Amino acid sequence: MTYRQLFDDLIGEPPVSTVDVDRVISGQRRARRLRIGAGTTAVAAVVAAVLVGTTTLIGKPHAQPAKPVPAITTTPGSNQDLDRIDAAVIAALTRAVPSLAWAVKDGPVIEAPNWASEAIGQLGAPGYSGDGSFRVDGVDLAAQMLISRDGAKSWQAEAAHACSKAAVECGEQTGPDGEKIRYRRSVWEQEVPARFRDQIPTRVESADAAALRRDGTLLRLTIRTVTAEDKLPVTAGQLIPVVVDRAVALAPLPSPTPAAVSTVTTVAGTAADAARLDAALTNALRRQATGFTWTTKWGGESSPTPVGFEPKGRLNVDTPVLEAAAFRVGDRAGQITLRLVRDGEAAWSVAPPCPTATLGARNCTVTEFPGGERLRARRLLAGFGVHRSSARLLESNNYLIESLRPDGTLVRLFLTQHKPALSMAQAIEVAQEPTLVLAARPPAGAATTPLYGPPGWDYDDAVRDSAMAALDAVSPEGMVFLLPIREGGSGPNGASLVSFNFSVQRGGLAGDGEIIVERRAAMVASCATIRGLPPSMHTGHAHDGQCTESIRPDGNRVVTITSGSAGSVVYGVFVQRPDRGTVEVVIDNRPDTGAASDMPTGGKFEALWPKGLKGGATPPLTLEQVTALAGHPDLINLLP
Repeated sequence: MTYRQLFDDLIGEPPVSTVDVDRVISGQRRARRLRIGAGTTAVAAVVAAVLVGTTTLIGKPHAQPAKPVPAITTTPGSNQDLDRIDAAVIAALTRAVPSLAWAVKDGPVIEAPNWASEAIGQLGAPGYSGDGSFRVDGVDLAAQMLISRDGAKSWQAEAAHACSKAAVECGEQTGPDGEKIRYRRSVWEQEVPARFRDQIPTRVESADAAALRRDGTLLRLTIRTVTAEDKLPVTAGQLIPVVVDRAVALAPLPSPTPAAVSTVTTVAGTAADAARLDAALTNALRRQATGFTWTTKWGGESSPTPVGFEPKGRLNVDTPVLEAAAFRVGDRAGQITLRLVRDGEAAWSVAPPCPTATLGARNCTVTEFPGGERLRARRLLAGFGVHRSSARLLESNNYLIESLRPDGTLVRLFLTQHKPALSMAQAIEVAQEPTLVLAARPPAGAATTPLYGPPGWDYDDAVRDSAMAALDAVSPEGMVFLLPIREGGSGPNGASLVSFNFSVQRGGLAGDGEIIVERRAAMVASCATIRGLPPSMHTGHAHDGQCTESIRPDGNRVVTITSGSAGSVVYGVFVQRPDRGTVEVVIDNRPDTGAASDMPTGGKFEALWPKGLKGGATPPLTLEQVTALAGHPDLINLLP
């Protein structure tokens, strides 16, 4: 389990003295983030470059880099930008803590930095989050670095509890470039159920340092112990040189594109503008469907205006959203979610591409119009196993329409309906409605509503469709069942990780397993690195069997593992792009036993999961089929 997820509350006030067990259980699925050898292809090379010419500084943690920092040319939030920041953080940590050795808890020391990162924040102004694990003087530690662009408000809000009751040392000072610096060292204890004590320590020691730079950028580095008995071998003072290191910096944002001339007189983020958008949507829908009316809920009373789940979402300046507003056309009901995105090009680019296989491909189209508009229209699929009458893919009556306008804004319309109240053609006409446009932003300094729901949340069904299309192509016969389990956050680059439980039954064989897709894995896949994954970080996935590895002509790495005991056979395959986009597929021959993965428990997942499946001598998919599934374009390219 990643310590970033378990302890992200430790940055501010220490946590309460009890553990949220439900949160831990739900977080165990997120434990599958691949945390060995982060960036050995890209990051390690850049780290080496950063360290060139600074070897005399090793052992002098308070020294600044010997050479001026070169101008930053990477695009904010891109993989190249994350690699650059990773390299700077790793180099600064190495200087500040010379005895640092890269390792996960209880794992062997490895040469490559064990560091993973992602862009955080909002579209158009991404920040940085990186975390890793290492060992100092025999003590296993976890670290996290956060960088945000607009840190002044957070800095002021934290002033009241900068020195909490758990702090044994804290203070403030001014940095070499005028930064405001806070540092703190804390110790606290917490109650942890016995079954979780191998993952969550009952006693924690931590040190953190934060720097608010003159341009408003806030950097915060936290290092903490991961075992209750350990003492923290790092001081808060050692962390200060890392957060003031000039190379550890976000890329500058590009110059804003001049706003298109608009005839809209309302101001974005106001109630008047929300009412304007409501009216534009209502009029567009009534032009398409005679008898259209909003309702208070699915099947509820008529309403003159749309009633969404989250009214405040409509007041967002850059991504206003009307969430799941119910409607009726005659005796047929449905729900509509409408989101407008000011930085539409970025939102379009992080969406899952159209599937390339089977029914998924036939129900997703991309059209480019002469005036510059791009339209992506998806008729979504019904999930495997959802309709008990069919074990294969079925079309649903749900549509996801995206219209990327020539001015760079995006209109995204998501329509759900049991029976077709609106057709695909009608939904497209609504998404292209000319009056559904964003108003001008309010004056600088005006109060605005925070982002409601990262745009990536709208793509859950599209993500599932791609996985189903790949599974349908690899296993075209028999019974197939798939459940999407959304993982990872939806930052400015979209989801960082998604996973699926699935089962296959055919030809007298049956088995179940898991598909994990990660946008930017923290490891370079090889037999050595995968075997080094400790069980606590990859529960239920056997990696100690016969292993082969290769690199395909397209540059993708392939690692296959065959393992098992006492009649159980497990196939596991990793396929990894050169940029560390990674797919893992694991399947066994013992369904409903958890041999290949932890099975869904509780709520709808346990109720939906097929029961009574009987396995055979081997998994229902051959190792070649599992390899084809992991490398299928609809999975390996799912998180672009």
